Amino acid sequence: MTKLISAVCLVCTLFSQVSATELKGNPEDLRKFLHPNENIVSLMGEAKETAYSDKAVINLIITTEEDKLADALQKNTKLRGLIVSSLTSKGIKNENINTSKFSTSPQFGWFGDSPDSYEIVNRMSIAIFDEKQLVEIAKLSDIYKELELSTTTYEHTKKKEYTLKVKQEALNDALKQKAFYEKSLGITLITQNFRDASLGYGATRGADQLNRRVVVTASRVKRNKSLSYDESFAQSEPQPQSFDEVEYKATIYVDFVVVAKE
Repeated sequence: MTKLISAVCLVCTLFSQVSATELKGNPEDLRKFLHPNENIVSLMGEAKETAYSDKAVINLIITTEEDKLADALQKNTKLRGLIVSSLTSKGIKNENINTSKFSTSPQFGWFGDSPDSYEIVNRMSIAIFDEKQLVEIAKLSDIYKELELSTTTYEHTKKKEYTLKVKQEALNDALKQKAFYEKSLGITLITQNFRDASLGYGATRGADQLNRRVVVTASRVKRNKSLSYDESFAQSEPQPQSFDEVEYKATIYVDFVVVAKE
């Protein structure tokens, strides 16, 4: 029995030594030991597409003030109704016009605890799809002193479609390289893995330069104003913005196993 136990221990010791010897080495040696017949190459595919933003969201601030709260509320409601009616008559759909909840702000005088008047502030968000509709909104701001153009943001409504499109083109780029190397080197590349390295979306260089110019121009106008300049000018005056370019970029890496043709 003792001889049998000793023999087993000797076999385990020899197996442990052999195993330890086989697993020694740097990461490349280990890779070759685990995958002796595989060579991996990684190909990078790139693509980009340019489109134009086709939707703008205009934010309007409607402010009414009266001595009595009920009068201020009624005036604000009536004015919002007139604005909506005017916009829908110009082709802007009702579902693209959204109004926020109002807020009331009592206006106090120099003396006394009772407010001299009440101010109602309401924000209206309008989605438009061409510059003609923007002109109609600007006209309303000229007609009603209670109306201010606050901010404008531009969007591309086909972002999802273009994202998929540019990813497909990046993948096609990698596959074209695969076919080139297979034909040129006489090898076969078998797909092993892939990964999205980057996916970008933003203004093109030309559009970015335009935005910078708008900011500089607004800054110069502000410096040239007199001391009575209203600090809300940047929001109350419509800025020269436009439906401009956006660019989609994608980079994809695809790993292949290299198999030599016999």
